[in-house]
Amino acid sequence: MTQCRMITTDCHIAPPFSLVDELPESYRQYFTRLDRRHDGAYLIRPVPPAVAAMMMDDGPESGTTTVEVPIEDEPRALARAAVNNVCPEALPSFDPAAQLADLERDGVHGAVLIGRISAFDDDSPPEVDVAYCRIVNDWLAETWGPYLDRVAPGIYLPYRDVAASVRELERAAAMGLRPALLPDGIFARPYHLAEWEPLWEAANALKIPISMHVGGLRAAPNPYPMYPGVADVAWYNFCCGMGETLGWLTYSGVFARYPDLHVVMTEGYAGWLAFAIQFFDHHWSDSRLHDLGIGSGPAAPRIDAPPSFYLKRQAHATFMWDPAAIRLRDITGIDCLMWGNDYPHNEGSFPFSTEWVDKQFEGVPDVEVDAMVRGNASRIFGITV
Repeated sequence: MTQCRMITTDCHIAPPFSLVDELPESYRQYFTRLDRRHDGAYLIRPVPPAVAAMMMDDGPESGTTTVEVPIEDEPRALARAAVNNVCPEALPSFDPAAQLADLERDGVHGAVLIGRISAFDDDSPPEVDVAYCRIVNDWLAETWGPYLDRVAPGIYLPYRDVAASVRELERAAAMGLRPALLPDGIFARPYHLAEWEPLWEAANALKIPISMHVGGLRAAPNPYPMYPGVADVAWYNFCCGMGETLGWLTYSGVFARYPDLHVVMTEGYAGWLAFAIQFFDHHWSDSRLHDLGIGSGPAAPRIDAPPSFYLKRQAHATFMWDPAAIRLRDITGIDCLMWGNDYPHNEGSFPFSTEWVDKQFEGVPDVEVDAMVRGNASRIFGITV
């Protein structure tokens, strides 16, 4: 049985709904907010325009811009609703001490706190997102400030505006927050484009890692096609797609230019990383393809060393259950691999993380287990447990 003081690289939290009340009134319509009335409390959830358009012919509620959901006006119920997808055993809380106590039931003593995966309110004006990110980051710093040795609260970035993201990154980092949170891939504005350069430069200078959680803005048809097993197949595609994001950052020279930039692909498993390293190295060094002019001109790699050099140095992947990744650590190295329990989600390992760790790490030397379930996260995110 593991004796490690585990650090989860994937602990989901959310700010209280009341935080929206600090925004200018005209901004609040874009966010879920709590409305207390004489007959009880209600969550007012905005309906994105695309969804509202789909509802136009669906009856009396067609075209609505909000949905009202009754809710028990009690801290635990509100915390569960804010995080969403909470397993029955979990007791999420807005109170840091209570939240950490719940994690300790799972053998976890440190955590990377993941808030927004991506902005599902992208229909809001950019200035609204800038204001929201500021108040959330202020709340994170005030609420979790006394616990920064044990947690790394993720920084909300208004990533549709790169210059504003740089300013907010610098402001939030000065308050002790880290890592920066970005979608795991934006096809409309991929990370190999020059427009992102100021953000990579700032994160490198500040030594702030970037966490990219699975399920961000990897485009899918809307509505999503239904077929047997779609949930599992789609998630598999999302996970393996993280290799594309790392390919962008590697081949465009982002990792080469910014050696202190670390990117953590979160909750996307890690078995695909070994294949990505093998695949990229093989094709990067295949002189026959180069002689044919494939991958030349604008498509030419902007790196001087094999892709594996940069990936092993600066890329990381987190997993809950991935025996394949553990077996393939001779290809990836150990520094790339990090464990997380995906608290408090139903697909996560909470509250059985110790059992999951013991089973999948059976036969692995203790020093290597410690690196993957604690040490790497401690080093990259500055958590000292």
